[in-house]
Amino acid sequence: MFRMFSFLGVAVLVAACSKPDPPPPAPAPAPEPAPAPSVVPAPAATAATSAAHEEIAAAVGDGGDCGSNENPCPLQAWMKENANPPMQKPDLPALAEALDKMVAFAPPGSDYPNWVSISKDGAAAARNGDAQAAKASCRSCHDQYKKKYKAEIRTRKI
Repeated sequence: MFRMFSFLGVAVLVAACSKPDPPPPAPAPAPEPAPAPSVVPAPAATAATSAAHEEIAAAVGDGGDCGSNENPCPLQAWMKENANPPMQKPDLPALAEALDKMVAFAPPGSDYPNWVSISKDGAAAARNGDAQAAKASCRSCHDQYKKKYKAEIRTRKI
């Protein structure tokens, strides 16, 4: 059915339709949020790592007011004594041993989630004779954690 209307002397023909307008399209579903990255906590210390940790802690102390060459912090002193010399030579068996011991130094909690795997990977690389990969593991750990460790827990007994 058509209806005619006149508007300012112009005839307008309008179709009358009994059909309703189609419903608006449904809104698109919201995208699902990306899953939170999972953090794998460091494994619990074994009796061997606990014994190594206690031995080193007794030798290094609690740090107090530290950070200089004259008064290095506990981890800093341990690194200078045990990690730097084999890295400089390179003495890969000694470096592997040092990196194995560093597993026990991982701070508790999830603030340093890759510490253990980095240490283990570096030790494995050193045992396999790959000095470049062992050195890369040290650099990786330092890049990820050195500033944070120094700012938050540098005096921590290891």
